[in-house]
Amino acid sequence: MHRPFDLYAEDYDRWFSREGREMYLTELRAICLLLPEGRALEVGVGTGRFAHPLGVPFGLDPSLPSLRLARGRVPYRVVGRGEMLPFRDGTFDVVLLVVSICFLDDPDAALAEIGRVLVEGGRLLVGYVPANSRIGREYSRKGAAGHRFYAHARFWTTGELEALARRRGFVREGFRTVRRAGAGYVLSAEEDEDSIFSVLRLRRI
Repeated sequence: MHRPFDLYAEDYDRWFSREGREMYLTELRAICLLLPEGRALEVGVGTGRFAHPLGVPFGLDPSLPSLRLARGRVPYRVVGRGEMLPFRDGTFDVVLLVVSICFLDDPDAALAEIGRVLVEGGRLLVGYVPANSRIGREYSRKGAAGHRFYAHARFWTTGELEALARRRGFVREGFRTVRRAGAGYVLSAEEDEDSIFSVLRLRRI
């Protein structure tokens, strides 16, 4: 489901440099702690706000307006869907799914495809808003009320994502979460009600 990102790509992109800047920078730190070296692809790269600072050169997204905004941030951009990746088997060492897991039409099929394009022992990093946190429940309520982005999202708990990944041959290898702390944000190894963004590092077996 990429229609809202076609219509509101510029609004989405502006959030990272305005009201969401501090949150975004802390999310980047969480991913950096778990990101291994190697040939990397971001599935659901959007406007390239994560791929660019993380040094990820390959990005795939179904939204052409978003990919246009990613020009200059992501060297190799491909229009496509996570459920049908246009890459050969074993092409990448690392694949990132940053928030895009929430917007996939068929997450199980996408994980199967990601497993196919990863080398044996390759890593998948999944960034997501925990469904059972305060912010996850808030976003779900907004989605039910017709929010232009969250109405198209499906939020996951960490346990649900781990179970989905195991069925597709991935095991958990690392974890970080971003938590609210007063007026700011901190990184933690333990998820709780105050978590706003979590990252699972999974290894393909």
